[in-house]
Amino acid sequence: MRTSSKRIMLTAAAALLVGTIAGCTKENQMDEKKETGNEAGAPTPQAAAQDGEVTYPISGGVKLKYWLHLPPNTSATVKNIAETEFAQELKKRTGVEVEFIHPAAGEEAEQFNLMIASGDLPDIIQYSWTQYPGGPEKAISDGIITKLNDLQQKNAPNLTKYLQDHPDIDKMVKTDEGSYYSFPFIRGDQSLLVSAGPILRKDWLDELGLQVPTTIDEWHTVLTAFKDKKGSVAPLSPYYNFQSTLAWGTFIGAYGIAKGFYLDGGQIKYGPIEPAYKEFLTTMNQWFTEKLLDNNFATLDAKMVDANVMNGKSGATVASAGSGVARWTTAMKEKDAKFQLIGAPYPVLNKGDQPQFGHYTLPYVGYGAAISASSKHKEAAAQFLNFLYSEEGLRLANFGIEDTSYTMVNGKPVFTDLILNNPDKLPISQAMARYTLSHDMGPFVQNPDVMQTMIPVQAEAVKTWASTNAAQHFLPPIFVTAEEGDEMAKIMNEITTYGDEMLLKFIMGSEPIENFDKYVEQMKKLGIEKAISMQQAALERYNKR
Repeated sequence: MRTSSKRIMLTAAAALLVGTIAGCTKENQMDEKKETGNEAGAPTPQAAAQDGEVTYPISGGVKLKYWLHLPPNTSATVKNIAETEFAQELKKRTGVEVEFIHPAAGEEAEQFNLMIASGDLPDIIQYSWTQYPGGPEKAISDGIITKLNDLQQKNAPNLTKYLQDHPDIDKMVKTDEGSYYSFPFIRGDQSLLVSAGPILRKDWLDELGLQVPTTIDEWHTVLTAFKDKKGSVAPLSPYYNFQSTLAWGTFIGAYGIAKGFYLDGGQIKYGPIEPAYKEFLTTMNQWFTEKLLDNNFATLDAKMVDANVMNGKSGATVASAGSGVARWTTAMKEKDAKFQLIGAPYPVLNKGDQPQFGHYTLPYVGYGAAISASSKHKEAAAQFLNFLYSEEGLRLANFGIEDTSYTMVNGKPVFTDLILNNPDKLPISQAMARYTLSHDMGPFVQNPDVMQTMIPVQAEAVKTWASTNAAQHFLPPIFVTAEEGDEMAKIMNEITTYGDEMLLKFIMGSEPIENFDKYVEQMKKLGIEKAISMQQAALERYNKR
């Protein structure tokens, strides 16, 4: 099969962004041919056609090396993504042979750093590039990855057109200097931006004649009833570590603040130094003292919470729709016919108020596939990745192979029983991992129709959790300057370490809440006000993009 996609020319304004970045290292100061194509002597892929088309399969015999983490849903059935039906189909349709390189599970960050230090880089590196020290612009100037502006314009017309059609996303996926740096993972609909929140045992609420709580006071009443009337020894057991639970805005958001940096009327604030944080800590200390909050909350892991929820030790938790609501509901179907869960709204202080904070993810979070600056096959890599933003490539990435993993019904892709009721008894997520990328992240735009795999209680929970104003308070992908990078990292490392330590002490009562003002003063001595000012300046630069 040969398919093609129109190359869309950048506007004059965007074209001005193309050029050499000031301060690039010697390694990254290549001639024009090396910046935008292949090195001399390297196999050359079929070039984009004169009328602005990239044609697949690509000819030229190019073989690419591609470094990326292997998601758990994939590693459950294969050792390398190349073994999946998705990868085999991708090779067939693009004509590009790919050697996939996976870091050991749990060692991704360490092995990424070792790879960068070695200088032996593959053609494509899939990573959260906003986490690179100094940001992606620094990765470009360090000679690690390629500035994609010209390469993308000439060899990735599908991605170029998508970004032209979605200027809000286009703003997110480039640096303050206007550099494109990766083929991004984009959540293509608002319905994909929320996936976690508070969860309760609905059957317990019904049995006790209680409504789903919406305020902090109602939560206290429900948790107390679970403890006194259901014998729950740990009424509230957050599924993830407590820091993640708070980062989602759970409970802390009721007090009008977030766990970290957040927007308040255009100004950046840091929740753990705000006066309202003291009120939140006081409530959590009360819940801890009354044994409503699992007294092991600081050391809980997934297996412990699984046991608490499914064995009746806990009646409330905070978890995701997939690994929480859906998995527990499915697992308990045969064991306890009465077992029911329900997603609860993010709580507020006053009845009827709209939650201001809750779980929320930006459409783009900085994760994508970059082309290494040392690659001899930049043009081929760009054309290969571009395929995944075509109509055909997006269907493959989201739904897999037509008439195998999905069929078209009334113009929409519908997963087959190979995914929904796998003959090998694979869970839906693992079956999806054999045929798609949509079970995880990658260089493509995620389609909201992948949510058809949700069971009803899971879908309802997501709908409930989405009813917040979290998007108004969420920071866009901003970067401090390269010069500020080391100072910011040092400040926030000390702030996070000290802040997390004091959070536990205040909640457990080993540090009196009366010492809150001293804690805030120490946070200021560690440089939190300087960090806020750097973030504010970064936001102002972002708004000018």
